[in-house]
Amino acid sequence: MTFPPERLLLPLLLGAAAMAAPLAAAPGDAALAEAEAALTREDGVAAELAGKRALEAGAARADVAALVGEGELLQGDLADARSWLGDADFSDATRTRGLSALARLQMAEENFPAAIATYDLMISEGRESAALWVDIGRMRYRLGLHHQALEAARRAVELDGRDPRALEFKAQLTRDAEGVVPSLALFRRALETAPTDKALMQQYAATLGDAGEYRRMLHAVRALVKEHGNDPFAFYLQAVMAARAGQDDLARRLWWRTEGQFDGNAAGLIVNGVLEYRSGNPAVAVELFDSLRRMQPMSDVALLLYARALVANGEANAALAVLEPHAQRPDASPYMLMLAARAHEQLGDRVRAGDYLDRASFAVAQHGRAMPAFLPRDAAGRITHPANPLLQLREMLNEGDLPGALAMVEQLNRQYEGSADLQMLAGDVHLLAGSRDRAMDYYQKAAQIRRDWPLVLRLVTLHNASPEKARAVLASYLAGNPRQQAAAALLGRMHRDANNPARATALLRHAAALGAGGRDPLLLADLAQMEAALGNGAAALTHAGEAHRLWRGNRNVARVFGRIREMQGDAGSGTAALLAKAQGTGTSPSP
Repeated sequence: MTFPPERLLLPLLLGAAAMAAPLAAAPGDAALAEAEAALTREDGVAAELAGKRALEAGAARADVAALVGEGELLQGDLADARSWLGDADFSDATRTRGLSALARLQMAEENFPAAIATYDLMISEGRESAALWVDIGRMRYRLGLHHQALEAARRAVELDGRDPRALEFKAQLTRDAEGVVPSLALFRRALETAPTDKALMQQYAATLGDAGEYRRMLHAVRALVKEHGNDPFAFYLQAVMAARAGQDDLARRLWWRTEGQFDGNAAGLIVNGVLEYRSGNPAVAVELFDSLRRMQPMSDVALLLYARALVANGEANAALAVLEPHAQRPDASPYMLMLAARAHEQLGDRVRAGDYLDRASFAVAQHGRAMPAFLPRDAAGRITHPANPLLQLREMLNEGDLPGALAMVEQLNRQYEGSADLQMLAGDVHLLAGSRDRAMDYYQKAAQIRRDWPLVLRLVTLHNASPEKARAVLASYLAGNPRQQAAAALLGRMHRDANNPARATALLRHAAALGAGGRDPLLLADLAQMEAALGNGAAALTHAGEAHRLWRGNRNVARVFGRIREMQGDAGSGTAALLAKAQGTGTSPSP
């Protein structure tokens, strides 16, 4: 049978059309793909330009709006982002991206009810994902809904246990609540999924440094530089490590390579301030530490750094203005007392300086103050940021208005349920009011979110009737944060008091090896006593001698040094002079 030519041609044409159909690109497809790739690498400019090219090529606005709007959002242009995202007119393929970008825009505009409504809409449309719950969690955290943020992080990991952003968020919350060591496993899991993700590589390296794993940190930093070039964050981490080790020249060279990106944060102010102070530029250090003090108005460390720089710069009056209200407290630290004495000496007031030196001479090791010592005030003595409810509560506590503080804190906790900051402060209020059980309940809730050193001190204080429980709190905290020098020292002293000399010695050795521990005379004196108790006479004598060299005026240090010399069979005049000094008579000899 024969067929007309047109009948033979028709199947061929139909077949060709069928094969050609999948290859035909819709208008602007290439540009749309380019825009999505740009958003993946967070290049907002490239995403905006590619999206607009797709529109010019014939793509529908609904196909383009989410991509261009997110690109504008990445550039920080909120008005243009709203012009693309505001009406939520997105194609099915881009609707999840578009709604997510719209919610982030609403948060940037601080329109949180609208952002919540957008997230609710996404869930109602079946667009629930790990990424969505990470965004919800970060919004909740920003709003002070810390416990709800933790629930969101858990939900994100449940939905996708390999999503890098979900693991990153959970790792960040774990680091705050459980310590740097437990968070490392989560960061590693995230990097297994996204091994070249810049943010994850940075945070993993930083957390390794905080955990004291410096070799692994340097390995992670090298991997970061290899993958992303001369990343300023890599030099930032290395500069901090060099400054901690006292390698100032290296730290300064490394810091210059950060291109000023971290000069304004707390760590940057500390590193630069310390380097300037050590280099003999106290005036510059004063400016840097003043900025730190304003950034962290409740920090004793920031205040002491600022005051020390003022004294070194010859500004004793200014130093005493910030120091004296705290140095007059009965729980003032020996260092604060010595600094106040130096300031009075600088002004020629030897009587006041002597009073502070006398108090310091009787000082014994303290584990810090569990309760905040002061409120941030301006030059006129007014409370700064008076509308802040946390500061209002602290002012009530400062003035002794416990009934008012109790009423206000209960109201705030009902209004802002889930805030770890308010739970911490509620614990303070109830502790001062004598409600120890209520205080413990609030502190334990806050610890689920942020178990920092001030909170751990509060928990230890509440467990003072049960030393075993107090030691357990400290041991758990130290396991997650092995470089917390104050925790190691306090736990060592508690084991000493519990007659556990081997454990006490190990902990005190660890504390002395961290930070400025090797220059802490009270810590070295305690370590010397423990070494002597274990029969390590040479080590005991070395530590006691160094403690005495660092602080000849302290009677406790003189007593320890004298007794250890006596134990070594040294009954000479030097030993007798040390023991006399411990009793308040005589003069300490040179070691």
